[in-house]
Amino acid sequence: MKNVILILITLCAFISGCSSIPQAAIDVNKEVSKGIESLGENGLEMINAWEQSAYNMLDERWSKIYEKADSTYRSQKGIAAGASLSPKQMEDVAGLSSLVRDEVREKIRSEANLMRDTIKSNMKNILDANESITNILVSANGVAKFQQTAIKKVGELVPIPPAISTFITDSLQTAGL
Repeated sequence: MKNVILILITLCAFISGCSSIPQAAIDVNKEVSKGIESLGENGLEMINAWEQSAYNMLDERWSKIYEKADSTYRSQKGIAAGASLSPKQMEDVAGLSSLVRDEVREKIRSEANLMRDTIKSNMKNILDANESITNILVSANGVAKFQQTAIKKVGELVPIPPAISTFITDSLQTAGL
């Protein structure tokens, strides 16, 4: 954001010294906004892919999650590692492993949403700044054109006198001297 502000200040200084802004500069700046939007969309797609990959990786580890839940359950209940579990106990182990899996899935979802929000916020701020730059360019161009028109009108309202020596010489020649 600091860089955008620096660009705006530099741009304002540049504009004040210019007689006009080429329309091509304004058009290019509008195209920059399209590029920014495209980068933002690519970033969001990358986050979607990251999120899906994280879910897939978690699913690949399901058997380890289940084994850890089984071990923890048996340890808490004092059940030997090789002993058979009742249907209710197997359901408890499955429930425990599902809770762990759901907790990790929620962390993945939260992290992905945080990254998406960051991209969207940054993209909005940059687009707003670029739109301001475009508006400054358009405005400066309008001011420069108005300024040129005003200078012409002032020249018509207040005639600029000829150089005195030229005027006197011309007048004397016209008078026959």
